[in-house]
Amino acid sequence: MLRSLPSCPTGAATGANCKEITVSCPGLPGEPDLPPLKATLGVATPTAPLVGTIILHAGGPGTSFLNAGFADDYLADGFNVVQIAWATDWASADGEGVKSAACRPATVFDYVFRVVQGSSRSIGFCGQGISGGGAALGYSVAHYGLSDEFDYVVIAAGPGVSRMDYGCDPSLYTGPPLNLCPLLTDAPYAYTAGTANKVNTWEGTTTCGTSNPPEGNIELWAAGSLVSSGGNYTYPQTAVRWFFCVTHPNESTGQGEFLIQQVVPRNGNDPPDVNCYSGSSGPDSCSGEGVWQDQNAFNLTLTKMLSLCQPNH
Repeated sequence: MLRSLPSCPTGAATGANCKEITVSCPGLPGEPDLPPLKATLGVATPTAPLVGTIILHAGGPGTSFLNAGFADDYLADGFNVVQIAWATDWASADGEGVKSAACRPATVFDYVFRVVQGSSRSIGFCGQGISGGGAALGYSVAHYGLSDEFDYVVIAAGPGVSRMDYGCDPSLYTGPPLNLCPLLTDAPYAYTAGTANKVNTWEGTTTCGTSNPPEGNIELWAAGSLVSSGGNYTYPQTAVRWFFCVTHPNESTGQGEFLIQQVVPRNGNDPPDVNCYSGSSGPDSCSGEGVWQDQNAFNLTLTKMLSLCQPNH
């Protein structure tokens, strides 16, 4: 269901047309259907010759448009720019779990590929998301088959739900320090109290972040994680690149590394491209998940998107 809107939310690409959509999709096999959720979909079409489509998905609950300075640059270089803002947290689905809820963004991404992109394989189809937006993209390619559609995916700061079992009960992880990059060789992965509360809401549990949680909850978090049984992490036709800020890092760094260890992207059989930045004082600094506040990170993200968002299928 689509309804045209008279204006777009803050952060929309120049000239974007916005519509209210209602997203309905079934749960995972054996699970109840998800409650419908409304969202605003913004689509900006370039005046330059069309070379592809780029979806931008914000972090957190995804209730605002991701722009971060990228939208108009992509538009000027010939890309359709598509932005999504959910009415409420896309990952909350009456406790059905974030993996089930990821059907929502996956459904929208597939719609954009079929309708905005026209299912064309002659131009690039790409996605860029930060934190929760990276999770939306990650679940879509790993568990909803969208590696068959995306040519290039950019994930910043995470995804923080790569191994929820380890985040909820850090003692479960017994491997070596998480060597994310030379700037962060022991990346944190344990959830803060605030993140643990979010996971409890998403997964319908109460014990994330407590000591000795029941085995049933541990199994639930493991099964619902991005890195979990049934996932596909080999993408011979999809390039993947990560961006992190390692100044005052939170759990999104180590959680992202759990996914990075699994992914074999189009870039080759070597580890995926991981780019880390360390903020310093001044306007070009980054901290926590704010990697694109670093001008070097912004510039490389922009440059790589313009060069790598090309048809690979």
